[in-house]
Amino acid sequence: MRVLEVITGGEPGGAQRHVAELSRYLKAKDHEVMVVHGGGSWLTKILGPEIATRYVASLVRAVKPTKDIAALHRLQRVMTEYHPHVVHLHSSKAGILGRWAAWRNGIPSVYTAHGYVFEDPTLSNVMRGIYRRLESFAAAHSAATIVVSRRDFTFAAAHTKNHQAHYISNGVAPVGSGVRRIHVPPVVGFMGRFSREKGLDWIVPAASQHPEYVWRFAGDGTLRSGLVDATRTHSHLQWDGWVDDLDAWFAEVDVLIQPSWKEGAPYTLLDGLVRGVPAVGSRVGGIPEILEPIDPALVIRPGQPDQLVTAIQHALDHRDRLEAPIRRHIEQHFNRDTQLQKVANLLEEVARP
Repeated sequence: MRVLEVITGGEPGGAQRHVAELSRYLKAKDHEVMVVHGGGSWLTKILGPEIATRYVASLVRAVKPTKDIAALHRLQRVMTEYHPHVVHLHSSKAGILGRWAAWRNGIPSVYTAHGYVFEDPTLSNVMRGIYRRLESFAAAHSAATIVVSRRDFTFAAAHTKNHQAHYISNGVAPVGSGVRRIHVPPVVGFMGRFSREKGLDWIVPAASQHPEYVWRFAGDGTLRSGLVDATRTHSHLQWDGWVDDLDAWFAEVDVLIQPSWKEGAPYTLLDGLVRGVPAVGSRVGGIPEILEPIDPALVIRPGQPDQLVTAIQHALDHRDRLEAPIRRHIEQHFNRDTQLQKVANLLEEVARP
C-alpha cells in the first residue's frame, strides 16, 4: 500500500507526533509512505531519510485565498506524481484542501480530526461557521473520518459519506514506574504549544497569583513573550523551553495541567498520566473521557482559576491513591500499538480497489 500523509505544519505538536509514529509504523509493515507538510523542520528531521517528505510552502495555517489555491494545485500535482492508494490528512487546512485535491484526483482519502477547529471558542463565530461548512463539504467527499474523541464522533458520523466515522483515540507506550515524591513547594507543570487555544491566555495570569506552587511551562509558540515577561516578574514561574527528555521533566512535576479551550486527545496529558502523574484538564474535546474515569474532580471548566487551584490541590492530596489507577487506565484504554494498528487497518480497507 502506498500512503500519502498530509499535514499543515511540520513543527512539534500532537498531530505531527501522530504522523511521525504512524508513518514509522506503516513503514515497518512494508508499506510505502510519503509525508507532505507546509513548514517547520521538526517532522522532516524526526522521520529521517527512511521516509520521504515533501515541503509545500503555500500550505499555511491562516486562511489566505491565493496561497490556498496554490496549495490545492500543488497537492494535486504531488498526488499525480506519487500515485498513492490512499491519502491520509491531518489538521484543518490540510484536511480541507487535501480531501478536495484527492477527490479531484479520484483517490480515496481519510481525515483524522485532531479536534475540530470550529469547536475553538477563541475563534469568531463567523470563522467557526465557515470552518464548519468547509468541514461538512470535505467530509462528504472523503472515504472515512477518524476522530480522537467521542465528543467529535456525532458530527463526523452525520457528515462523512456513508457514515464512515471511526473513533480511534490517541495512545502512548507503557513506561516503567518509579518512586515518586511530592516536591516542596509542589510543582505544577504545563507542556504544549504556547497558543491561546491551549489556555495560556488565562493560565499564566492565574499562576502568577499562586506562589504556593512552582509553575513550570515547557514548550514554545506565539505567546512566549507574555510567559517570559511573567517569569521575570514572578520567581515561582519557570519556562523550560522545548523538552526532549520526557521522563526527566515529568519526574519533576507533581501535577500536570491541560487548561485548553479546544482539544482533541492531547498526547501531553497521556504522557504524564502513563508515568503516574495526576492531571487536571478542561472539559473540552477528549479530556473528560480520559480523566473522568480516574476522578471526576480532575476536570474543570476552562477559564476558571478558582476551579483549577481546587482541582490541583485535590490531585496533590490524593496522589498516592490515584497513581496506580491512572497507570492502569491509560495502559488499558489508550495504548499506542492498538491505536496505530486500527488506523493502519482502516487505511488498508479504504485503499482496496
